[in-house]
Amino acid sequence: MKKITVIKSSGQEEPFSWQNVYDSARQVGATREISVEIADRVASSRRERITTAEIRRQVDRLLRQADPKLAMRFSLPEAMRRLGPTGFPFESYVGRIFEAQGFKVKIGTHLQGRCVQHEVDFLAWNDELLYIGECKYHNKRGIKVDLPTALMYAARFDDLEKGEFAQKKIQAGRRVKSMMVTNTEFTQEAIKYFDCIGKSLWGWKHPLHRGIERMIDEEGIYPITILPSCRPGRLIEIFSKKRLMLARDVLEVEAKDLGLSFRVMDQIKKEAQELFGSKIN
Repeated sequence: MKKITVIKSSGQEEPFSWQNVYDSARQVGATREISVEIADRVASSRRERITTAEIRRQVDRLLRQADPKLAMRFSLPEAMRRLGPTGFPFESYVGRIFEAQGFKVKIGTHLQGRCVQHEVDFLAWNDELLYIGECKYHNKRGIKVDLPTALMYAARFDDLEKGEFAQKKIQAGRRVKSMMVTNTEFTQEAIKYFDCIGKSLWGWKHPLHRGIERMIDEEGIYPITILPSCRPGRLIEIFSKKRLMLARDVLEVEAKDLGLSFRVMDQIKKEAQELFGSKIN
């Protein structure tokens, strides 16, 4: 096999990995045969240097030819970034993930800590557990949540957990946990620090085997932006205001409820049908 150098978004270079391309196709549900074909075709590139973005585009195109559903699942990282440019749609989306797991959720509130008042991105609770949650959203590829950011959030969590609101919940027998959620990865230093102080991180590939991408895929809690027609702009604003942040939400609403044309809504629903393999009567 010809040697190909891959240029990552950070500018770092590494040798091309046939196995990585194969695994990326398998992870979204492609058969072994399709995955081998995709990896072989990408590996047969005549170029000696190629960016990770170009590899993703090639894999996406080949998956789309095989099955549009596979391509949509493969686009999950980009779909998460399309929730921007601000963090609010991501916060709403995280809230919907917790609701899908049976939690009650409140987005955007103020809580008094032991020392000062804080604006909190979300609260998620059930009869036994309360999450005090902060979201760190990035709409650019390759950015990780680092140790300085983790230190800042840890200080806020410490003050909030010692505040009157959290202490009353604890005294009433409810466990209180602080959680920082991101659509990207954490650096190893950030993970090590949060593990040491006993607070929770939830993001891309973390915790191991229970990262946010795995939960989304296993539970089918895909963001609405995974549907090709749902690009940043007016559509996302409309869905976000209605708290319709999951791709499956579009199967339960009508165009007139959102002020959209039947043509636009019909296309969005068709894409959701392809993603979930469902039919609408």
